[in-house]
Amino acid sequence: MLNKNFRYVSLDFETTGLDVKKDEAIQIGLVEIDVNGKPIKEFKSFVKPQKDISELRDLVAYITGIKMDDIKDAPSILDLKDEILDFFGENVVLIWHNIEFDIAFMQKYFGEVQYYSTLDTLILAQSFVHFAPSYALDVLVEHLLSKEKFKNTFDKIHGGVAFDSNDVHDALYDSKNSLALFFYLLSYMTELVKEYPVLSNFLAKNTWLYNKILDLQLDRAGKKNNNIELPNLERQLPSNVSIDTDLKIKLEDYQNKERYFIGNVDMKKLIRAISSWNKNVILSFSSVAKLNIVKNILNEIGMKNIWFFRWQTIISKSKFKRFLNKEDFGDNELLFVFKYMSHLRNNSSVLDLNNNFDYKIYHYIQDNNKNKKYPIVLTSHAWLFSILEDVDHLYRHYDVCFFDTEMRYKSYNSYLSKPSDLYLVLNLLENFYYKYTLENLEAAKSAIDSFARFFEVFMWVLFTETKKKFVDIRDNFLTINPILENIDFFETNRLIKKFDNHKKILEETLDQKDFENLRNKIDHMINIFGGLIQVDKRMYTQSEFYFVYSESSQFTNWDEFTDIFLSHTLFFSNFDGSYKNLIEDEKNQEKLKVLKLDTIGTILNFMEKEKDDIWSKTYFIISTVKSESKEIFESLYSNGFGQKSELLVENITWSMGKNIFKAKTKWSKIIVGGYNFLMWLFANKVNIDICIDFNIKWKSYKYLLNDIQRYAKKDL
Repeated sequence: MLNKNFRYVSLDFETTGLDVKKDEAIQIGLVEIDVNGKPIKEFKSFVKPQKDISELRDLVAYITGIKMDDIKDAPSILDLKDEILDFFGENVVLIWHNIEFDIAFMQKYFGEVQYYSTLDTLILAQSFVHFAPSYALDVLVEHLLSKEKFKNTFDKIHGGVAFDSNDVHDALYDSKNSLALFFYLLSYMTELVKEYPVLSNFLAKNTWLYNKILDLQLDRAGKKNNNIELPNLERQLPSNVSIDTDLKIKLEDYQNKERYFIGNVDMKKLIRAISSWNKNVILSFSSVAKLNIVKNILNEIGMKNIWFFRWQTIISKSKFKRFLNKEDFGDNELLFVFKYMSHLRNNSSVLDLNNNFDYKIYHYIQDNNKNKKYPIVLTSHAWLFSILEDVDHLYRHYDVCFFDTEMRYKSYNSYLSKPSDLYLVLNLLENFYYKYTLENLEAAKSAIDSFARFFEVFMWVLFTETKKKFVDIRDNFLTINPILENIDFFETNRLIKKFDNHKKILEETLDQKDFENLRNKIDHMINIFGGLIQVDKRMYTQSEFYFVYSESSQFTNWDEFTDIFLSHTLFFSNFDGSYKNLIEDEKNQEKLKVLKLDTIGTILNFMEKEKDDIWSKTYFIISTVKSESKEIFESLYSNGFGQKSELLVENITWSMGKNIFKAKTKWSKIIVGGYNFLMWLFANKVNIDICIDFNIKWKSYKYLLNDIQRYAKKDL
């Protein structure tokens, strides 16, 4: 299955954190396998950090299971040099999950390390494990163990040792996990080629790793067909079902643009009643998590013929054919074609686009024509506003049920301010560059490359001057005076004057539509810089952050707001009893227990009283401040609650996807996070037994609590 001319090695570091510059290795694991996947050499050792670390942080110890006693007498990384470098060489292919992180640590310690290439099982998994709950290695392994083929591969790599989640984050164990995942996905690729021989064409055109290391015993000579078309991904929609409901709501019985109180109506009954209309209607909510909750309700009652923001992947046949008939394919391009065929094999009509290169390719091959309508549309508030603004939009004249009316100021003002995220401009430039590379337009590529390098310098200067405005580093939001002609942004203004130098060349070389798209984003940014600015500080690593800029909020009165709605619209509120009741005699739904505990001491006292029942319950502590969430975690962990329950903390223990997976699969858990995280748990049908309000500081406190109650029902 693998080319015998290469050696195949898996590498994993356990570390004190995610910052390569600041953090240290505390364990290393290495495994070498033969071409059939049999381990032939392995190595594992704890590593004593070079810095004097008196004790490991609670968070590191909790995630890795490694404590100070494990490393205090361990060798240093340099003491292990000979044993580690024995796994490396010019013909070594390194296999690991999110391998760039571990390679960065390896090069930090041993700059002279040699290897032929790397293979990232994260990218491979994103190609063949569609819509996974998370692409973290341990989640994928646990998720796939139900598949017999993966279990056989897992047993072979691990020598028959059963999966144990307590062993996850042991460097050697995880190295073997990545190899089990690799061989399972490799066998899946082989099956695809056998089932769809056309894929051998693309393997023959692969210019790098997969063509060199895979030994699929294919006759690649003469396989370069230059007139390839692949079948379309078609979504098979059932006809609208007949909905039985005991809640009778007829749209014509209610006044247009009137506000109604729905807090006394069961959400599931309400959605069933609206679905029974069997007519064109938009259901709009303040968050994507709520859309997922309602999507679940619609699916349960048999309504599949709905539009959801991720449910369409429309591809231009002509553009896709041009892409498929390229002369050569890089590794990411090859995997995209395999991913497409894998979706076809699984009867999926929607491509699971989940990495940057996927989006570059899709940006090129997508069909922007709006040519398909669905009777029920689920939207966020922002997406609804964009529909209403587009006079040619397919869904512009649908009837609208606008939920969360009390959030209209926040959502509409946010839409009006249209935040400028400069990284999205860089992403757009990358998409353009890839497109013009495919079309061999060198002048356009050169113009984009030159502007992208200039724009990166501009961003660095702007972010540096913005950072000085954050006197208190704990602040996440700041309102500042206009940037244009501001002496505090002298270097930024100097660079802004140079934008016109690039604009003329870009206009001459780019397609008109591409140029207008880019110009609009730049003009929008500069327009924001001319007024009072809201600055949002966002983290992209544990220690690095960037800034997003928007106009300061704008107040919109009710009449101005309702003027944007052209179709028949009902405005629904969850808690405002001053609005008209939608239904007079509906009883309130069962309430989720919410406690107000505003100190960590009171939380610990409460959890201690719960200790006899804690193993069978799920607790959610609402904490909207990251530093306070971390403090809650450390207090719970140091008091032994990590041994009694799974501790999950938003943006601290793991990513949201992994935290949700753990919440769904673990019996007892204490979860700490914000309102949006809680709503995503509801969307994933995670039952919360007790909710603790620790530090809700929103002005819409009553709204938030009512919102939680409304979507917390177990049967939603």
